[in-house]
Amino acid sequence: MEPVSVATGFASVVGLLGQFQASRGGADQADFNEFLQWLVDSNHEEVKALIESNSKTVIGIKALLNQNHDVLLQKLDALDSALSSFGSLIPGFSEISSGLYPSGSQLSEQAKQILSQFQNSGASKILELHTYGGVSLMYLGGKEREMKISDPRFLEDDLKTLVELGLLRHDFNGKGDNLYIFTRTASELVLSANL
Repeated sequence: MEPVSVATGFASVVGLLGQFQASRGGADQADFNEFLQWLVDSNHEEVKALIESNSKTVIGIKALLNQNHDVLLQKLDALDSALSSFGSLIPGFSEISSGLYPSGSQLSEQAKQILSQFQNSGASKILELHTYGGVSLMYLGGKEREMKISDPRFLEDDLKTLVELGLLRHDFNGKGDNLYIFTRTASELVLSANL
């Protein structure tokens, strides 16, 4: 079996943590040592070694396992949905994402355009302005003045999704207007997915 690399370690650990929790059914909280033994019994010694080599990882897994079974499964489902959304942007993985989640968990075309426009503008923030003509997203800094909105009806939904995925951060200006801040994660995602 191939050794677990740092590049795939997170996905391996989270996937196996999910399998471990699912195998326990509705059982109470699991013990960290039970998880490690399950890894050995399931022929994942290299993942066990990877976990044990990093104290932050050990602490994080212990904290997750101390949570209620249903709460942990909800968090794993949320992470799965977020990974599917990210995967939908990367060629090769987009087919897997759309195959597993044909009716959701994928970023809309408008959400992708928002990220791409943000990256190309050089701006770090946009300000949401409501006028009689509708909603405008004005860049604060950068090369462009206003972001193009292709589907105003679903703009709020797309912005909310991007915030939930950590691709934008939400704040308010001094007047209480919505500010959206472009994150480093979003920039890296746009570059890796060639949006």
